[in-house]
Amino acid sequence: MDARQQKTLARLSATILDLAGRGPVSEVTVSALAAAAGVHRSTVYEYAPSPAALLESVLRSELDALRAEYLVDVEPSDAAAAVVGVTRAVLRHVDDHDIVYRRGLGTDSGAASLHAMLSEHFQASIELLLDQHSLVVPANDDMERRAIARYLADGIIGAIDVWLTRPRPRDVDAFLSLVRRITPAWWPGSGGAQPPDTASGAA
Repeated sequence: MDARQQKTLARLSATILDLAGRGPVSEVTVSALAAAAGVHRSTVYEYAPSPAALLESVLRSELDALRAEYLVDVEPSDAAAAVVGVTRAVLRHVDDHDIVYRRGLGTDSGAASLHAMLSEHFQASIELLLDQHSLVVPANDDMERRAIARYLADGIIGAIDVWLTRPRPRDVDAFLSLVRRITPAWWPGSGGAQPPDTASGAA
């Protein structure tokens, strides 16, 4: 992507975040997005098929940067600190985009729901930790491993959705304390111990 494209994407990204903060992204048209960003309608389609898809892409990009910063090449002895660090950073990201996530995770979000995007992100983060042997999970096969990743991912999303119902300022440390109490004892940062390193754990 050249400098001109990066500048256009940055303008579109800032615009869709602003529009999604003002009202449901499902009601934002391509024409409205293009006009607000000062670009042609066809330019929008160069970056995303719809305003909702662009919003997901912008949020996913921020989340992916946090994963790269905290979780890549983590040693098992550092896994707990890395997990707590990235969870804290994700909570701040969600709080920064407070209105967007409250709409996107709500039961009436419909096709503009952000749940699947957030779940995929969390599952990918867990898979990264497993693939690089930063942690192991008590799984007997790949299906169980994927089920554990999905269970943890969707569970934390549900907790975040409830956390967002609290008025600002939200207490990140209190939420992290809650997460430590409700996650399995073998999960890094929970205060418990890792499960034995079996062949099925982090293959």
